[in-house]
Amino acid sequence: MKRKITIISLLVSTLTLPASLMANATQAGGVFLTIFPGAKATAMGAAFSAIADDATASYYNPGGLAFFRDRMEFAMIHAPWLRKLASDMYYEFAGFAKPIPGSKATIGGHIIYLTLGQIDAYGDNNTYLGSFRPFDFALDVAFGYQVQRNLGVGVSTKFIYSFLAPGNIIREVTHQPGQGGSAMSFAVDAGVLYKPLIFPSGTLSVAAVLANIGPGLKYTESGETDPLPRTLRLGVALTFRPTEVISVTTTADVNKVLVGITRDLQEKGVRYVLWEAFDHVGMEVGLMDMIFVRGGYFADREGRRVGFTYGGGIKFKYFKLDIADDSKIYSFEESSNLRYALSYIKKF
Repeated sequence: MKRKITIISLLVSTLTLPASLMANATQAGGVFLTIFPGAKATAMGAAFSAIADDATASYYNPGGLAFFRDRMEFAMIHAPWLRKLASDMYYEFAGFAKPIPGSKATIGGHIIYLTLGQIDAYGDNNTYLGSFRPFDFALDVAFGYQVQRNLGVGVSTKFIYSFLAPGNIIREVTHQPGQGGSAMSFAVDAGVLYKPLIFPSGTLSVAAVLANIGPGLKYTESGETDPLPRTLRLGVALTFRPTEVISVTTTADVNKVLVGITRDLQEKGVRYVLWEAFDHVGMEVGLMDMIFVRGGYFADREGRRVGFTYGGGIKFKYFKLDIADDSKIYSFEESSNLRYALSYIKKF
């Protein structure tokens, strides 16, 4: 789909479209990093930092990689993202986790690609300036280590590239030389996954993650630098088996984008900062480790994204197919916002 749009509204909408959906991330650049990947995680309200047991672990909590001791996993995730806003906008994610033989370490990583779709840009007097496709890209490499039987730590580093608009189009509207339309940066994540209770019928897990710690993005030479969406995640999960063929997982997360937190504390107080954080809860019921039904609830009150999520999955031999829908969290009409995940799992 090609959208006809004036260059002024283009620059505004391209910079703020993802941010307008991410509440307190509006003060940050690279907000595509706050879009939650994974069909399993999304169906559970994105409450996943204390689980982190699939190929999205390097995103949610690199500390979770430490517990991939008996298997490797690779996943590809496709999301025709928010098609009511643009029919050709989509989000892609590919991730993996692989233990290092003879050690207590695991390597992992992921690639993220988001495009807002193809745009026809028009300037003053409806002058056609060209067509282009804004996109964001991140490449992440992660490392997890099992310090103890019940404790995993992990770190990751990522390269970030964001393309807003061609430089010639920006120069045309700003009438200034040397203007660019892209930015790049890097960031690191660090996470801990601790399992204080491991008993025959279940496990209690807690998690803490710091994500997107790095220099900001600067799209033009004369423009300001936008900070990355630095995020603190705290999570807890309980998995138990009431019978031999049924498993139940309940989980909860709090995600807080830290950009502007000092100012918010000074001007609005602790109560507002806590109220503004993203709250997530989720549940999964598994049958014979083959069929899974999931549901969750996500609350971003400041960004008006509040509602239920749901999905499911099926696993057969080496493959797993998961589907999730989080369309109900958006305040605007969105008939569906699906994520499809296909995973390959090889046990050792």
